[in-house]
Amino acid sequence: MVEVKTGDFVVPGDFIATTEEFVPSDGTYEESGKIYSSSVGVVLADVRTKHVSVFSRILGPPVLKPGDVVICRIEEVREQSTNVFIGAIRGREGRELPLPNSGTIHISNTHTGYVKDLSTQFRPGDIVRAKVLNARREPVQLTTAGEDLGVIVARCSRCREFLELEGTKLHCPNCDNVEFRNLANDYRKGIL
Repeated sequence: MVEVKTGDFVVPGDFIATTEEFVPSDGTYEESGKIYSSSVGVVLADVRTKHVSVFSRILGPPVLKPGDVVICRIEEVREQSTNVFIGAIRGREGRELPLPNSGTIHISNTHTGYVKDLSTQFRPGDIVRAKVLNARREPVQLTTAGEDLGVIVARCSRCREFLELEGTKLHCPNCDNVEFRNLANDYRKGIL
């Protein structure tokens, strides 16, 4: 294997370096201690930070990274965590996400305060805005602790009508059911 350097042109699968020398970054992946290109482009090896990446002018699928804001659908609420399906990355809504598109929100990453019961924060079917904490593990680790994070659309757990915000509670205009959720500050404003 020939080691490549900054400026070299690579295609997917080309060997770039070892993990002893560099940390894989955008446009690369690591397998058995070796770093390979995951896209067509030019190698950028930063000897100061020890990161290696591949700069591509070809738009590939978006890749999740820490700090990205994602739009999710709650699939299952458990005692300590909730499972979600990640549908889109904010700012790149029109691009299909590669796998993994499953995520989890641990009870400790739900709210800035103490949460005793996760079912008071989310219900299956809720649409949630969350931030990526760790994208290198599957499922992707997410958080909804933040004013602009949390439930952005919810339906009544009894009749499935859209819930309307009244103060800090959610009210069903169809069956008068009252529910609570971990709401984003722009609940049902149509903002992703």
